[in-house]
Amino acid sequence: MNYIVSESNSTDDKSKKEEETFKSQKNYIKYTCNALKNKRYSINTNLRIYLAIWSSLIVSCWLLKVEEILINNNNYCLSDNVLTILLGTTTLNVLGIVAIAMYDIFNGKSEDRIK
Repeated sequence: MNYIVSESNSTDDKSKKEEETFKSQKNYIKYTCNALKNKRYSINTNLRIYLAIWSSLIVSCWLLKVEEILINNNNYCLSDNVLTILLGTTTLNVLGIVAIAMYDIFNGKSEDRIK
């Protein structure tokens, strides 16, 4: 009879140890997931700052170049149609690239998927 009781105690000890191990692993997984979420938020924040600065510089440089073309048009001798097409298409390209990049990064949906 003692043998049966001692076996039951050792089984209870094993199950308690397994339960503690499971809890510690579960806490480790939760901690790791939270650390990875924080790292992703940090990377996204840095990327957003970089892209905001990048897009501001691109748009500013483009506006300066447009100003330079318009001011020095006498030297370039570009017709009105050429100026219209040049400025229109290039402006759409620059702003389109910026809009596409900003829409994906700044829409916030990527963070909503993280649970």
